[in-house]
Amino acid sequence: MAHIALYKLKLLDEFEGRHDDWTYVDFERRLAEVRPTAQGQDAKAIIVTAHKDGAWPLAVKRFLLTSHQVQGGLSRELSEVFGEVVVGMNPLERSAWGVGQR
Repeated sequence: MAHIALYKLKLLDEFEGRHDDWTYVDFERRLAEVRPTAQGQDAKAIIVTAHKDGAWPLAVKRFLLTSHQVQGGLSRELSEVFGEVVVGMNPLERSAWGVGQR
């Protein structure tokens, strides 16, 4: 596991444990609350790191899917991770989110 700052661990744990319909915007807002100097790129970096560590799969997936759903696409930094997440989804789940297998 890569070294991850404590505030990032707590943020990821918080969102991994949520059972509501939160979106990437909620994640970014919460990050701004716990780390006022954070920027949008910081949330992306946290998600990429979490995915690379193989941890917080629900938080990673929901952040990516809601971002893709709202924006219609993802940044270059997130596209590869998104493709890996989509491949791991079952057909019903991909259909429900409106994403095809990559």
